[in-house]
Amino acid sequence: MSAENEKAHGAGMPPGFPELWESVTRARMDIAELKGMVKMHFSDKAHHTPPCATATGLQKTLHAAMGAAIISLLSAVGTLIFELVRYAHG
Repeated sequence: MSAENEKAHGAGMPPGFPELWESVTRARMDIAELKGMVKMHFSDKAHHTPPCATATGLQKTLHAAMGAAIISLLSAVGTLIFELVRYAHG
């Protein structure tokens, strides 16, 4: 593998579809962040009724993180489909 290709793929990243791997990595990071937030909020094992400001903020953050994860996943799927079509016709 040439130095240019190695830079494009990044260290430790398998060869092929750099955009796909970037999207998957971004989605994994979003999911890990979401998991950490949920774990931190519920570690005290107390149910908040009515929802406290922390829970409301967490809910907004969860919605934003979930939206980002879904967009990343759609981007990864779109990149995969684009590459398969390009491979089939190229």
